[in-house]
Amino acid sequence: MTTHGIIPAHERAAWHAQLAPFGQIDATYLPEYHLAYALRIKDSKPLLWHYSDNDGHFVYPFLLTPVAGTSHYDITGIYGYTGPIATRDAVTTRAWQQFDAYAAKQNIIAEFIRFSPFNENQRFAHPGTRIEQNRTLAASNLPLSEEELLQKLGPKTRNMLRKAATAGLAARELALPAGLPAFRALYEDTMNRNKAPEFFWYDDAYYQNLMLLGYGLRLFGVFAGEALVAASMSVSHGASGLYHLGASLPEHAKSGAGNLALFEMSRGLMRAGVTFINMTGGRTMAADDPLLLFKKSNATGTAAFYIGKRILDETAYASVREAWAKEHGDPGTGRIIFWRS
Repeated sequence: MTTHGIIPAHERAAWHAQLAPFGQIDATYLPEYHLAYALRIKDSKPLLWHYSDNDGHFVYPFLLTPVAGTSHYDITGIYGYTGPIATRDAVTTRAWQQFDAYAAKQNIIAEFIRFSPFNENQRFAHPGTRIEQNRTLAASNLPLSEEELLQKLGPKTRNMLRKAATAGLAARELALPAGLPAFRALYEDTMNRNKAPEFFWYDDAYYQNLMLLGYGLRLFGVFAGEALVAASMSVSHGASGLYHLGASLPEHAKSGAGNLALFEMSRGLMRAGVTFINMTGGRTMAADDPLLLFKKSNATGTAAFYIGKRILDETAYASVREAWAKEHGDPGTGRIIFWRS
């Protein structure tokens, strides 16, 4: 029997049912995470395309977004790590044939995918997808004990954790939603100091949708007395964890507050059965990016991050590109979804 179709993220039970055959999946595949992230791109709809036959199951979550001023659409992976995934290789050819028929009816002209380093699912991409290694991420393959974790983090990080203890800093998990206001105040102060662009600011609706994750959303804080001085927010599902947001006060950096926040997060997720944490990357693609180096020092290793690009309708895409060039200048070749650059 063959079935296929589209499920919007607000139909959470149906979305979860389609994910069930895949066992361990990246936490960012969840509909709740998609509902939150869809708020980041105007007019986007979070959808899950699914296909099943006797050979297995195939799912592909994405945001469907109109190309402004046209009758066309694009699809992008959420700002996380998803992409197409199948229970068996044998199902992918027929799944993509059905998906392409859907995409043609929907006037989808281009797609951009952020593949999951947890599932390493770039092998399930459409044969027409151009796959690129984008950057290195900090990542932890968690051991079975806190002592092993400390050894894998290395002497510099262990020294920073000792400094945090000497400074009297204490770490603990914060209950949600009670702990959210203190975290948001710290996060927004951090974004102000760093002159962060608008994209890295989050409104009430974003956090409300994240809260739908329940225990999949966790918050770990570091305190100097009663004051929250550093914090790490994670999203997790089964064996997969993601370092989602973090914040800290600069005056506590040399005392190891940031290190302690990440260590407490790693320890908490490890106790819950998470075996892989994506600590994510830096602010740039550079190997010596300071934020990446900090995250690597608080992780057990690294992971490769791959992206995928595909033009589904060459004629329509060329038309959109020509119209854009007349009004804004040549968009270049770096960004396939250049109209949102």
